[in-house]
Amino acid sequence: MYTLIKFILYFLIYSFLGWICETIYCSILDRKFVNRGFLNGPVCPVYGFGALLVIALLNKYRGDIFAIFFLGMIVTSVVEYITAVILETAFQTKWWDYSKHKFNIHGRVCLLNSTLFGLLSVVLIEVINVRITTVVNSIPKMVNVVLACVAMIIFLLDFITTLIAMIKLNKKLNDLIQVLIELKSMNIKLKELNEHEFEEVIKMLKDKNESTYVIDQLTKIYDRYKKLNVRSILQRRILKAFPNIEHKKYKEQFIGLKEIINKKIKK
Repeated sequence: MYTLIKFILYFLIYSFLGWICETIYCSILDRKFVNRGFLNGPVCPVYGFGALLVIALLNKYRGDIFAIFFLGMIVTSVVEYITAVILETAFQTKWWDYSKHKFNIHGRVCLLNSTLFGLLSVVLIEVINVRITTVVNSIPKMVNVVLACVAMIIFLLDFITTLIAMIKLNKKLNDLIQVLIELKSMNIKLKELNEHEFEEVIKMLKDKNESTYVIDQLTKIYDRYKKLNVRSILQRRILKAFPNIEHKKYKEQFIGLKEIINKKIKK
């Protein structure tokens, strides 16, 4: 049982350290602070899983820097690739794309990142893991149990709320697609997809004494469109953390949804 507690602690610690590395790296590239993580809290679970896997498989090579580096590149690249596939399959969205980088595989992994992960694997095995293990083992068992339980509860709540936010984001996308389909079926073309344009078209139809049925139908579509503008702090954060996220099937529509949410952010 206590082994599980320590496993949880190591996972959360390395998820936190991974979040720090990812945030610093992305903030430097973007020249501004970026909370780069799937979850709201300061953790990147993929780093936690990756670190534990590297330790489990490569700790026996401690002292052999080259072996750790090259094997670390392979292990972490596999983890990143599988994570990308899981996220793409679960949400039908591509969260990152390395297609513009040289020596990439389907845009999910690239040589540059794999090299950096190889270096991190060396630092992890040769420096960090020994010190983290020493610190965890020096803390009383009961304290570790309490810390692990409390932190894991917070982590799970964060995961659930983020998952719900993504499900709602997908629902918004489906609603937007339905709005576009219905507009097309009514042969109504908007110059821009926004509330002002909707109101202008409805006003124009009324001025032309268009049938009440058509106006009512367009008004209903407009009402559904306005619901897409409901504020969501979690969806805002996800889109800000992953500005290049794109939908695999409905790319243009997803870009439109991002613009709708971003416009709401700017207000």
